[in-house]
Amino acid sequence: MNIAFFVEVFYPEINGVITSTLDLARNLSERGHKVLLVVPSNKHIADLEWIGKIRVVKVASVPTFIYPGVRWTWPWSPHLFHTLHQEGIEILHFTGPWTLGWSAILYGKMYTLPVIQTFHTMLNEDTYLQYLVKLRTLVPIVRAISWWYFGLFIRHSDLITTPSRFAGEVLKERFPQKEIYHISNGIDTSLFKNARSYEELRREYPFYHRKTFLFVGRIGLEKSIDVLIQGFSRAIHRDKEIQLVLIGDGPNRKEMETLAQALGVQDSVKFLGKIPHQDLLTSGLIHYARAFVTASVTENQPMTVIEAICCGLPLILPKVPSMEELSEGNALFFPAGDMDALGERILQLAEDDSLFNTLTEASRRMAARFDGAQIAQRFEEFYREALNRKGKKLV
Repeated sequence: MNIAFFVEVFYPEINGVITSTLDLARNLSERGHKVLLVVPSNKHIADLEWIGKIRVVKVASVPTFIYPGVRWTWPWSPHLFHTLHQEGIEILHFTGPWTLGWSAILYGKMYTLPVIQTFHTMLNEDTYLQYLVKLRTLVPIVRAISWWYFGLFIRHSDLITTPSRFAGEVLKERFPQKEIYHISNGIDTSLFKNARSYEELRREYPFYHRKTFLFVGRIGLEKSIDVLIQGFSRAIHRDKEIQLVLIGDGPNRKEMETLAQALGVQDSVKFLGKIPHQDLLTSGLIHYARAFVTASVTENQPMTVIEAICCGLPLILPKVPSMEELSEGNALFFPAGDMDALGERILQLAEDDSLFNTLTEASRRMAARFDGAQIAQRFEEFYREALNRKGKKLV
C-alpha cells in the first residue's frame, strides 16, 4: 500500500502525536509499504527530506500563534496534490483537525480514496480552549463551536480511530452515525532496552536519587502542572528526600517555576526543559525514577505514560476514564484535582518498597500491549478494509 500521513504539528516540536505517528509510519515502512509524511514547512526542517525510508513532504505554511507549532497551510496545495498523485497514494491518514486534514479530505474526494482520521487529542477540554479565548466565561460557547468544527472533519472521514476507549465513546455519543474504532498508540519497545546505568545517570545529574518522581510533557495549562506541583509540595514538606523532575517546556514554565518558589519547594522541583527524544529514552531519567506522575485530565492515551510503562515505572494518575485504561495493576489513582490525595499517593509510593516492586512488575508485563509492530499490523488490516469499501485494488 501507498500511505500518506498528515501531521499538523511537526519538528522542532515533539509531542505524543508525532511520536506515535512516526512509530506507525516506520513499522508500516518495514512491512514493505510506501509511506509519506506530509508536514507544514518551517526553517528547522528545510533540509529534511527523508526519515529512514519515509519521504517527508513539506507544505508551505505560516505560523498561527494559536498554539505552539500549529501552522496554516493552503488546503488546495497544487504541489502537494501533484506529489500525492505522482506517488500513487491510496490511503490518506490525518492526525488533527486543521488545514492539512482538509488537504487529505479534499484529495480523497477528488480521487475516491479512503480518508482515515485518528482523533488523538481531546481539544474540546477547557484548558485547550483557553488558548483560543482568555476569558473563561467564553469557554462554554467556544466548546459548542469546537464540536461543530470537529464534526466537519469527522463527517468527512471514512473511518475514525481513537487511541483510548474513552475518546471513542465520547465520539460515538456525539456522532452515532460514524464508525469509530479503538486502536492503541504503538511504540518500538526495543528503544527502552539501551538505557545507561544508574551510576552514569548520576554523573550527569548528581541530584537524581531513588525518590525522584518524574513528569514528561508540555508545561502548559492543559497538563495541570499547577496541581502537580502543589500536590508535590504536600509530600515534600513531609519527606524532604522526595523530589520532582519535570522534562519538557511550554508557555507556562515561568509561571510554574514561580509557583514552586512561592511554595518553598524550588530546590526539590527541577525543570530540565526539552531533551531530544532519543536522548531521553537512553538517558535513564525515565528508567530510574520512582514513578511517573501526572495530574492532567485532558489526555487521550498519552505517549509519555506509555513510555513510562515500557520502562517499567509505576504510575500515579488522576482517576479519570482515559487514565484508568492505562492501568493493569501498575498505578495509584487520586481524585482529579485533589492535591492532598496526590501528595498522599506520592508519600505512599516513596515509602513502600513492596508496593513499588509490585507496580513495577505490573508495568513490565503491560508493556507488550503497546508493541508498535502489532499496532502496525492492525492498521494494515484496517487500511485494507477501507480500500475494499471504496472498491479499490491494491497497487
